[in-house]
Amino acid sequence: MTDLPPKRPNDSRFEKRFLFGSDPGLREKYINFHGDLRFGMLMEEMDSAAGVIAYDHTDGFDKDLTIVTAACDRIDLLCPLQSDRDLRILGQVNFVGRSSMEVGLRMESKTPNGWELVSRAYFIMVARKDEHAFQVNPLQQETEEDHRRQEEGKARAELRKRSARAHYLRTPPSAEEGALLHELFIETRGGTSEGIPMAATQRQTTILMHPQNRNIHHKVFGGYIMRMCFETAWAIAHLFCRRRPLFIAVDHFDFFKPVEIGSIVSFNGLVTYTGHTSFLVEVTVEVMHPMTGATEVTNVSYFTFVAADEQRRPTPVPKIIPHSYEEGLKYLDGGRRYKAGKDIKARQVEVD
Repeated sequence: MTDLPPKRPNDSRFEKRFLFGSDPGLREKYINFHGDLRFGMLMEEMDSAAGVIAYDHTDGFDKDLTIVTAACDRIDLLCPLQSDRDLRILGQVNFVGRSSMEVGLRMESKTPNGWELVSRAYFIMVARKDEHAFQVNPLQQETEEDHRRQEEGKARAELRKRSARAHYLRTPPSAEEGALLHELFIETRGGTSEGIPMAATQRQTTILMHPQNRNIHHKVFGGYIMRMCFETAWAIAHLFCRRRPLFIAVDHFDFFKPVEIGSIVSFNGLVTYTGHTSFLVEVTVEVMHPMTGATEVTNVSYFTFVAADEQRRPTPVPKIIPHSYEEGLKYLDGGRRYKAGKDIKARQVEVD
């Protein structure tokens, strides 16, 4: 199908408001024991918004399409969320491939001076029909801003391809990275390393997937998987730094396969890399088959946190130490993601 009518970004533009400032009952559903907004629940809302936008762009319901989340490319939290302020999520399609779309989302908080950007996210949505990829409508840019978003979306797509090719399961460490692994090995063997073994940070959450968390296709809602991954990562972060962890970013969140209702699912996480005050947590989602004992990975995600004191000031964290070759590769991968995330934040420019 090549004669699909082009769609404008405005055709699928989305907005949803959360009246936390005036609705105490709503606020109560979204706050944690610190009185802060539960970002995992807001991630769930983001995934839902991305799905609505993708269906609108493709007329997916009319065509009986299945739109799935292939990945969350990145989420950045730019400043603390205020639980007593109204919040809104805005979104639109930024860029389309043949059967995929990048949906850009903004989260804004209401201030006395207007709406303030507090978070941005990019979701990759894929259209399918009868188990096959389905072509989506081309995107018609009308404004300079539309063109800018498209070019940035193209650049992110190319970066995803390069990152996938450079993954540690496909590409061996560079000479510099190999030297770093050897240095860590010598420190560990000689007993001179000061830090926490990577394996000591590992934690697991295992739950049964109930129908209350299903999507319109009767699979587990991707946003719920995101929320559970975030909350697992936050718990790991809290236990690791022994302080209040402040969420900074989702580096990447992959959706490899849908999760069936009734599945027994394990969320496995550990700290893979540490900076001075910030660190990276990897969470892998596995579906476990009780009759055979086999496991199948459905999702992998990466979260960056900062350790903070009671005044929300960054505080140093212990160094993480890998003790096996696999852990060493995870450490190198975490370091790449950590540094790339810093570069991305340094280049980011706020846009309306």
